[in-house]
Amino acid sequence: MKKICQNCEAGFEIDSEDLKFYARISVPPPTFCPQCRLARKLIWRNERSLYKRKCDLCKNDVISMYKADAPFPVYCHDCWWSDEWSPLEYGQDYDFNLPFFEQFKSLLEKVPRAASYVTKNLQNEYVNYTTHTKNSYLLFGSWFNENCGYGQTVMESKECWDCLFMRKGELCFSSMDCQQCSNLLFSRNCQGCIDSAFLYDCRNCQNCLFSWNLRNKNYHVFNQPVSKEEFARLKEEMLNSAEALEKNWANFKKAVQEEAIHKYMTGEHNHNVSGEFISNCKNVHSSFFIDKGENEKYAVRGGVGQKDSMDVFGVHAGELAYECNNIDFSSRCFFGLNGENNLDSRYIIDCDSLNNSFGCVSLRKNEYCLLNKQYSKEEYEKILPQVVEHMKNMPYVDKNNKTYGYGEFFPADLCPHAYNESIAQEWIPLSGDKAVTLGYGWDDSQDKNYVPTKSWKDLPGTLAETSDSITQEIILCQAWDEDKVAAQNHKCTKAFRIIQDELIMYKKWGLPLPRKCPNTRNFEMLQLRNKPNFFHRVCMCENTNHEHSGKCPNEFETSYAPDRKELVYCESCYNKEVY
Repeated sequence: MKKICQNCEAGFEIDSEDLKFYARISVPPPTFCPQCRLARKLIWRNERSLYKRKCDLCKNDVISMYKADAPFPVYCHDCWWSDEWSPLEYGQDYDFNLPFFEQFKSLLEKVPRAASYVTKNLQNEYVNYTTHTKNSYLLFGSWFNENCGYGQTVMESKECWDCLFMRKGELCFSSMDCQQCSNLLFSRNCQGCIDSAFLYDCRNCQNCLFSWNLRNKNYHVFNQPVSKEEFARLKEEMLNSAEALEKNWANFKKAVQEEAIHKYMTGEHNHNVSGEFISNCKNVHSSFFIDKGENEKYAVRGGVGQKDSMDVFGVHAGELAYECNNIDFSSRCFFGLNGENNLDSRYIIDCDSLNNSFGCVSLRKNEYCLLNKQYSKEEYEKILPQVVEHMKNMPYVDKNNKTYGYGEFFPADLCPHAYNESIAQEWIPLSGDKAVTLGYGWDDSQDKNYVPTKSWKDLPGTLAETSDSITQEIILCQAWDEDKVAAQNHKCTKAFRIIQDELIMYKKWGLPLPRKCPNTRNFEMLQLRNKPNFFHRVCMCENTNHEHSGKCPNEFETSYAPDRKELVYCESCYNKEVY
């Protein structure tokens, strides 16, 4: 089935297996393309844009992902989880004279929301979407960490800073998509690497620099063996000064793009899968960062063990989910945002242990609720089919004339976050004009209250020249100084500080101070990763020693676009070259 996306007007296809899934859960086929469906979910997930405001219940100061002028009450963590209020107090009758989403918007603007998503953390104030984390700063979407900072999706790690998708790391800096590494700097897609820097796609390497596709090597630079003394000299030259670091980082990115071999898909221990960073999965397609998943499609940044799901982001250990964001340990949950242990529920936000409910906000340990109003089992089962039919017959129409009936995710009109506040801008970057054209909110305010006391241009070139007094300075970000419009697109903070714990880490690594704010560093690193789009391509290998004459004929689906410079190989040719 071929369709035209009602959001971006691009064509997309719905195959027979998709239709079987929609029939299984009794929803109509989507009217948005996969990319627009992902963006529509991600605008609701603001991880990094934090604000100071008051808790609307206890009136204490709180760090929140919602601005002070949010259209609903915002409670601090303790107040939101307390028994001092009840979400059922805000319940409302269903009105068959108004579209469902119009009624849901009314409910959404009344029910208190949690200031941030944090549980079981210790000595962490400026974090969000984190749990079981200790003594960390500006850490997002992460769990079971200690003394980490400026990271996103950092898991079971210690003393890792400026890292993205780091699992079981220690003393790592500015590295992405790595596992079980220690003292690894400025690297991507590595496993088991120690005391190294500027590595790409390396496994079990120690004391290596500026290399790619290495396996089980020690003392290698530019993919060639060197002496221990030569390694120490080159490492000092590459990392010691801000000027050398900037130059080598740029050269490394270019070398990875033009010289390294790229496997068409990063993953292992899979059966019948397609996507990127897929491991231990079966029948998972067009998906990113999935582990132990089964029968999934259009799934992104999944946890462990999700099954029988489509169009989900950040879900973990559940089954039969559709159009959900951060719904964990749940079953038969459709169109949900932020919650755990939900069962047979649809159109829910910030709900936990909610069963057989529809269109609810902030409910916990309830069942048979509609718009936060409690019903008996018999009443709920009678009215629910009427509500679904009503949504089909009276869809919500947004300001851009897009329609939302039953089977569509929450309209962007209802979202409290601007596109560039949310992680949608990280995964599917848009200009401000384009975002507004598509109906998303956009935060173009440039009235940053920070008054820099030092420019990035005036920072010392080496750590040896850096005084501990640097922690007292407010530093103008290089990105803001050079292009304010581009910087605003990724929510550059204009200025930033070097905190004491961070300075201690730079001393351990012997690295010069950064010139850009954490938001800019995070955004720039994310742009090195492929986006969740997939293309049909042919292997680029022309090595006749690989049992093929001329160019390899193997075809595959990959996240590398055809116009990219990288050498993209099928699994067979990649393995012959690398192992």
